Amino acid sequence: MTDLSDNPDNLELFFDIAENNRKGNIARFPEAYDVLRRVNICLSTAGKHLVNPNPVMAGVLFLRCNFAYKTAVSQALSGQVCEAFVTMRSCLEYAGCAIMIHHDPSLERVFTDRHIAPGNLAIHKRTFQVGNMKTAIAAYDQKLADNFDLFYQRCIDFGAHPNPHATFSAMEMTLEQKVKGEFTSFAMVTDKDTILHALKSVGLGLTALYVFQHIYTAKFGLLGIRQEMNKLRTTGL
Repeated sequence: MTDLSDNPDNLELFFDIAENNRKGNIARFPEAYDVLRRVNICLSTAGKHLVNPNPVMAGVLFLRCNFAYKTAVSQALSGQVCEAFVTMRSCLEYAGCAIMIHHDPSLERVFTDRHIAPGNLAIHKRTFQVGNMKTAIAAYDQKLADNFDLFYQRCIDFGAHPNPHATFSAMEMTLEQKVKGEFTSFAMVTDKDTILHALKSVGLGLTALYVFQHIYTAKFGLLGIRQEMNKLRTTGL
């Protein structure tokens, strides 16, 4: 097992490596990065024009989804692939909670009152489950609900939960290490295929956008966001 350096006071070193990796992988994978950049422009454009959202929490959740997407892209580019999938899951769940509240505005109170009174926490947990998110999305678009589930399960498998795909994608065990019962666990990976998988997966920001376009249909149309989303679909994201 290894860490970043022999010196345990290595937090700033971690930051430096992550930043260098991000810059390097932007240059290394320009096509993938360009697609993610365009998804971010769509999210940021909508966020900039988010005025008096109704329900209010749907607007708040949209902005949190926007910020989670940016963080996931940053993590994927830095090589923090396991951690990127944790954040990708949050991106989807913000969108899922928002569409539930849009579909049934009474759920806004369930969301906000999670810690207000005894018993509210249990109600909140029962209500805002991923299965209910998929049901709410399916009320507008079954194919979108299927895609949401596809990406959500990928997030679970590759890092949002402690699973084999997640741990094995960022570790190495040579024959020599196997004999010694040792292995190497990477803070940040450099393997091309592993990083590309994370970059392609973080494109689930487009799925989140398609969920939110059912909440802000007119806005997405007037701002040209829907048109750009449709173009992004042709990139194979």
